[in-house]
Amino acid sequence: MVLTEFVVLLAFGSRFYFDKKLNDLSEVLDQKQAQISAFEETEIEIRKILAKQTVVNAYMKDNLGLSTKYNELASIMPSGVKLDKLTVDGVGMNMSGEAQSELGFAQLLRGLKQLPSVTRISIKDTNFDQITGSVKFSVLTTFK
Repeated sequence: MVLTEFVVLLAFGSRFYFDKKLNDLSEVLDQKQAQISAFEETEIEIRKILAKQTVVNAYMKDNLGLSTKYNELASIMPSGVKLDKLTVDGVGMNMSGEAQSELGFAQLLRGLKQLPSVTRISIKDTNFDQITGSVKFSVLTTFK
């Protein structure tokens, strides 16, 4: 009988303890939910920015690959050669322009041939002006 009363008193006392714990946990939960709600708008803005950033990163990655092609071309471009049109894409490079001399045009072709990324060079059109000694050209290169 005494044991039963002890168990009942223990259960009655522990109810107050667990009610207090439950109340404290509810308050902590309410505080955490308020903090999450406060940052909801900021999270939406950050997600929008990150979505835009992936597009920009992809664009920059593709264009940085092409910029190396421009840099390679600039490194082999002889003096006296002027390009009127230059198109670079992932497949190759199409250029047309004028060289002040046959030697300048030959140096351009030799430099293109030495580029490690170029596999094929096709001369589409060449015209030699005997009066000025200049060479007008149109060249197509193919990348690896």
